[in-house]
Amino acid sequence: MSAGDWLDEFPGVRAEEPLARHSQFGVGGPAQWFVFTRDDTALGGLLQRCHDSGITVTMLGAGSNALISDGGIRGLVVRHDDRSLRVVDDQSVEVGGGAMMPRVALDCASRGIAGLEFGIGVPGTCGASVYGNAGAFGTEMVDVLIECTALRSDGTAITLDGSECGFGYRDSRFKHDLRDHVVVRARLRVHPDAPALVRERTDAIQAERKASQPYGIRSLGSVFKNPPGDKAGRLVEAAGLKGHRIGGAQISPKHANFIVNVDHATSADVVALVDVAHDAVLRAFDVDLEREIVLLGVTPGVANA
Repeated sequence: MSAGDWLDEFPGVRAEEPLARHSQFGVGGPAQWFVFTRDDTALGGLLQRCHDSGITVTMLGAGSNALISDGGIRGLVVRHDDRSLRVVDDQSVEVGGGAMMPRVALDCASRGIAGLEFGIGVPGTCGASVYGNAGAFGTEMVDVLIECTALRSDGTAITLDGSECGFGYRDSRFKHDLRDHVVVRARLRVHPDAPALVRERTDAIQAERKASQPYGIRSLGSVFKNPPGDKAGRLVEAAGLKGHRIGGAQISPKHANFIVNVDHATSADVVALVDVAHDAVLRAFDVDLEREIVLLGVTPGVANA
């Protein structure tokens, strides 16, 4: 009997689940096992049992900034789907790790809650946004996070102040020494404002995003981090690669730091295109671009994306 035989009988677990269904980019092989969790207690119990059984767990958020291997992911893939939003007081809200940031921004706007308008431009979950210090149009999670609750790989909980998360540009401790932790809840800093004024700001950010980035097409989000003092998209475009295509993947003709799925792209197509862009920029400008997208199925372990 294998260590994971109990998963075949676990309520809600699906074997060999195609992960392309759970990726905004529409790419990815199967998960050995896949399950949705709805609350922290259920997730904690599952993490503990996997920890005791030696089963690798990979957390998948909205799949908006993750490239899933064509070969899929071994072990258990978990989509934590707690989308709750609770007003704590007039200075803070508590958001479930599975809540989509654009939805959070709009729900807050309708209630006259300001401070999270940037979330309309972050196409990922709250948990993944903390993990990668996501941001848009001048605001990042580091600017609004008061504290977050995370589960360790054994299912036990820890609460961290924002100052303890080690935030950097698209970075946090959850990518390093806390890599085996899962962000399940975050308390975010807000303030009251007129609903019409908050919505006016979310609409402006959304309009800017539509004007400057690919919209209405499967996209991986920003592929590379911006290097100091420059923009990754500008460098890729200056290297002559805007619109360049490999297989079904294309560097967006609208913004060169985005890769879009134009015709049944594979993960291999994307990896090849990322390598071409990276190497061309390195040759032309001596800039070593760092990936912002997360590769899943290559390096096993707990991650959020």
